Amino acid sequence: MAFIFDHVSYTYQPGTAYSVDALTDISFQIKDGDSVGIIGHTGSGKSTLIQHMNGLLLPTKGAVYYDGQDISDKDFNKSALRSEVGMVFQYPETQLFEETVIKDVCFGPKNQGLSEKDAMLRAYEALKLVSFPDDSFDQSPFSLSGGEQRRAAIAGVLAMKPKTLILDEPCAGLDPAGRNELLTLIRRMNEEEGITIILVSHSMDDIAETVKRVIVMDEGRIYMDGDPHYVFSHEEELLKVSLSVPPVTRLMDRLMKNGFFRERKMPDGYTVTTAREACELICSEISR
Repeated sequence: MAFIFDHVSYTYQPGTAYSVDALTDISFQIKDGDSVGIIGHTGSGKSTLIQHMNGLLLPTKGAVYYDGQDISDKDFNKSALRSEVGMVFQYPETQLFEETVIKDVCFGPKNQGLSEKDAMLRAYEALKLVSFPDDSFDQSPFSLSGGEQRRAAIAGVLAMKPKTLILDEPCAGLDPAGRNELLTLIRRMNEEEGITIILVSHSMDDIAETVKRVIVMDEGRIYMDGDPHYVFSHEEELLKVSLSVPPVTRLMDRLMKNGFFRERKMPDGYTVTTAREACELICSEISR
């Protein structure tokens, strides 16, 4: 079990006039190898929640367990936690600072105590994992495109061999091609490498295409929790908390209600969440 949140609450500046309850009585579990999306309107508690996963914040009440250990315990090794739980912040390329890409990606492994040779091997493996071009390893990270910088930044986290990767709005600012490449990479890391993925995004398309479970946050509480088909079948409930469904879900729902699939009996509550699902269903209907 990767994470257990046990009745977690968190208050910023408690006991002052500026006290704010950011999380209230949060309980859930995330297993090793899961892929989880976290969505919610601005101020719903998403960022506060993920900062509890690598010990940047500790609960005001309740407990967070990582692999069975309470991360608030005095003898808990937070450095080891942060090596195993990698955090990729929004616009991670702003964290690039070395003169070459390979040196930048080596920085984390060296801080873990690896030798120059072992750190270089880790960096090479991580850059290959994100499909970074070999002929750009020795380039300045500041001469790269936005998508390449994002890949280099993610490689810097992967070089530390995390078991869990938390990504906060990883596609922000990317063009469509860069977005598709990055989402494909995230899915591959989960499905082929077994890395637990936790994805925070305001894009319902990104969530639907990438993860197998969605946690909906509202006012510091869990509002809904289930697979994408379940969550996005509740459009009215999502609208109440200032969220939406993927555009393709709305389109397919209208087609179903207007009898486009008249030759096919659709299950009650059936929801299409991705363009691929929609394409397969429409093509199947046309070919009948």
